Amino acid sequence: MERANIVARYVTQAALAASTAVATVISFSAPASATAVGYAKVVGFCLDAKGQQVCLPTTTLGHFVQGSGRNVNRQEASVQDTFGMDSAGGNWCNWRIDWRYSDTNGRTYLFSRGETHRKCTLHSSIGRVDTTHRTLKHYGKACADFFVAGTRRASQCHFITE
Repeated sequence: MERANIVARYVTQAALAASTAVATVISFSAPASATAVGYAKVVGFCLDAKGQQVCLPTTTLGHFVQGSGRNVNRQEASVQDTFGMDSAGGNWCNWRIDWRYSDTNGRTYLFSRGETHRKCTLHSSIGRVDTTHRTLKHYGKACADFFVAGTRRASQCHFITE
């Protein structure tokens, strides 16, 4: 009987040690992170086709978000041509890229306005990189908005969920 109690005690101690080790690994593991990349069309030029206005995209707005939960660690956005020529696909004057954050009901609660580039950018890369760490108040959406001369030309959003 004594031997059975010793074996039971060792099994219990081993189980406790194993569960403590697992808990330690879990508590010191890096938090899960998530990244998202998406693209939205930017209208390039419009023409009249038999009384109907037809607009053709010449560029896309690419948006990259990196973070974990409600924490956003990095965002990037760039305007790229759709023809694969590694350019912005047009002549953009007075442009900027803003970040916009909305809750799950679609209410915008935070803006981060990008720098307005006053000079015209002709067929070269344009974009914004932001490594500011933000803890969002709410789950919802993180969006990149591309403005030209004060008019929003494109938006690309990612859902931020639990």
